[in-house]
Amino acid sequence: MTKAPKLILANNKAIKAALIDISGTLHIGDEAIPGAVDACRKLFQYNHQLKVVFLTNTSKVSSETLLHQLRDMGFDESCIPDRDAILTSVNATRQYLVTNELRPYCLVEDDLVEKDFQGVEMNDPNCVLVGLAPSKFSYDKLNGAFRLLSKLKGELEHADCGDKPSLIAIHRAKHYRDSDHQLSLGPGGFITLLEQTAGVTAHVVGKPSHAFYHAAVSSLGVDPANVVMVGDDVVGDIKGSLEAGLGGAILVQTGKYTDGDELGNKTDGVLPTLTLRSI
Repeated sequence: MTKAPKLILANNKAIKAALIDISGTLHIGDEAIPGAVDACRKLFQYNHQLKVVFLTNTSKVSSETLLHQLRDMGFDESCIPDRDAILTSVNATRQYLVTNELRPYCLVEDDLVEKDFQGVEMNDPNCVLVGLAPSKFSYDKLNGAFRLLSKLKGELEHADCGDKPSLIAIHRAKHYRDSDHQLSLGPGGFITLLEQTAGVTAHVVGKPSHAFYHAAVSSLGVDPANVVMVGDDVVGDIKGSLEAGLGGAILVQTGKYTDGDELGNKTDGVLPTLTLRSI
């Protein structure tokens, strides 16, 4: 068994577990970030002393497709043992929909509908679900979502049903690093559009939701103060994890990172514990 180096957080707590982002941290498009495969392999060499889970907002493809893509990039079982090592906001969203008896009008890609959301009732929708869905963000689809949200808002106000959410966001990232290494629009702008036009507030399931982080930490069985988050998104990964009570957050300068993200201008002064060039 390889002995892990002792890593200490700023709170004088030892790192006992790590949550690792995927898109932009391990890969961009269909290419692994240089050194990421070896880094993951080394992390799992310390698996008796350091628990590792991959925590992702990826919502463009299903969990099954995501794992296949990672395997094709070189992340074999020594790097990512199996699908159970990946916690996705998509799976958390499915659980949320089922628990709350929500039937979504979907602005998500067909791969998710057919696999991760298989069996979820979608007839007579009573909410709008938004993920990263480039093929679905047409005027007709967005207008259909707007009309449904407006209808549901009126019904809920008349029935005095309180603040039951009608707009569900798998996540609301503003942008991501695309396969051509340029920034592309994420779902965030489309979610804001629907919020403002329909007069509703989205319920966000994935990062930076505190509930999503708490569920991930709970699965590890480790005190949040002993957990570090590693990711490229200064809002979703860094601010979100630190405000959720994790002991540390490491920002990597890959993926959606842009110059100056570590200075706190986008995060109300919340700073990463450490900034590194890459994982």
